[in-house]
Formats: sequence, C-alpha cells, structure tokens
Amino acid sequence: MESLPPLTSLLAFEAFYRTGSVTEAADRLGRTHGAVSKQLHSLQDHTGTVLFTKQGSGIELTSEGRTFARIVARALDEMRTGWSELAADSANRPVRILASATFARSWLIPVIARFNAEYPHIDVSIRLVGPNGSLDYEGRADLTFSYNRVFSPGHWHGAVSLGDVEMGPVLSPDYPHTHADGVLSVQTRIDRNGNESDWENWSRLTGVTVQARKEQVFDHSYLTFQAARNGMGIAMAARFLVSGMIETGELIAPLGFVRFEGGLLVRPLWRQEQRPNPDALVLLDWLKANAKP
Repeated sequence: MESLPPLTSLLAFEAFYRTGSVTEAADRLGRTHGAVSKQLHSLQDHTGTVLFTKQGSGIELTSEGRTFARIVARALDEMRTGWSELAADSANRPVRILASATFARSWLIPVIARFNAEYPHIDVSIRLVGPNGSLDYEGRADLTFSYNRVFSPGHWHGAVSLGDVEMGPVLSPDYPHTHADGVLSVQTRIDRNGNESDWENWSRLTGVTVQARKEQVFDHSYLTFQAARNGMGIAMAARFLVSGMIETGELIAPLGFVRFEGGLLVRPLWRQEQRPNPDALVLLDWLKANAKP
C-alpha cells in the first residue's frame, strides 16, 4: 500500500490551494511563511511530481497540482464534516426524524407541533424517505416511523408501538364499484410507487380480491388518497391518514379496515454502542405518552 504524505503537508497544500498564496495560507493555518513553504516542497518531493511552478515572486499550481489539490480539499472537507458530527455535543443538534412525505404531512408535523409547544428548546428536523426507505438511508438520524402493515406486516426489531393501525381500500362514494362473491370490481386501482404488493397482501389477509381493469401509479400515498377522493379509482390507505375525508364523506371504505395491533411503529436508529441524542429520548418518551394514531 502506498504511504500517504504527512497530514500537515496536506493541510498546508489545501490552504495554499484555497488562498493562492503561501503568505495567506500561513495566516490561515497560524504558521510562519517558511514553515508552510517547507511543507509544500516536502509534499512535492514526496509525490515525485511537479506540483508548483515559479510565478513572479511566488508560486502557482501546475495542472497536476490543481487536480490533486481538488481531491485533497474534498477529502479534508469530508473529514471535517464527519468529525464535526462525531464530536458535536448531541444536546445542541436537532433531533433528526425519518418519515414518508404522506405520513409527515398528514400526521407527524401536527404531532411535532404539539411537542414543540411543550418543549420549545428542542429542535426537530424531518427528513423525507419512502415508507420503508429508512433502511437505505445513509445519513445520521435518530428516529424513524412505519405504519403500512399491509405492505410490511412484520414489526421492526427494537421498535416502539404508538398504537394500532387500520388499513383498507378507499374510494369516492360515487365511484362505480361492485362487490360480490369475494371480489371487489373497479375500473382503476391507484398505487403508490413501490407498494403495488399491498393489494395481494390485502387479499391474503381478508379473502377479498380487488379486481381492476387498469392501474395508475403515483409517487406519494397522499396523491393516491386525493386521486381516490376525486373519483379516479380505489386506493389503499391507513385510516388515521384519511380520517378527515372519511368523516366528511369524501371517501368510503367499501371493504372496511383491517386492524393491526400496535401497527404504528417508531424505531430508534442509534446503535447500541452509540450515545443517543438526549433530546431524541425526550421526544421518544413524549410520543409514547401523547401520540396515538
């Protein structure tokens, strides 16, 4: 494996790249002009490549030097970002939550608003992912939610239940449909992109088949609810996310809802060896006591 040059020389090299001057790089690093100049020449000797050329009374980067400088600058920026996150006092960073757009819009944001009224000093940041997209999320987060037990019937390991969830197909009351002999027939089935298996799973759970002549796909569940509300077809929904439209009669559930006990889940995302954000623990306890679907 090729050995890397000393970090001090890379820091001097980055400072020179960002300032364009040995003098300014020295000021930036709090070092003398001679020390920075020595580090730059040491780096050039280490690489065996000409990184600088004489320009008047100073030096400038060669094309090879500029290319390597951009790489060094990006790498050091990533190191600084990673260190900042690692070393930051967790009490001073926001609680980061992962949730789907529909869940955040319809339920989570009003809940967090109530939490903020009681704990105004705790900042909460919501990052949008798919209903199960937190499994692929690579950033740092504290809590994530799941509610679609038709799509994902299992319970997450380590998750905390906030209450039951009821799932079922919904449509506009005047949308044409027939229900006989265990088959609900409609013109159009409205799917959320990626959740097409909802219908097959629903049929296994209830023994009722939903037959549609065509399917229409949207990127967000909320759009499927609105499409159903406007008479475009039938959509799968969690009752607590469409309760307002059901209460006003804009949507009906011709097959009723299937109840999943403890189906609304919130899961801590910190690993066992990590120290959790104490504000995330406050929020988690508050959710268990105050947030029901």
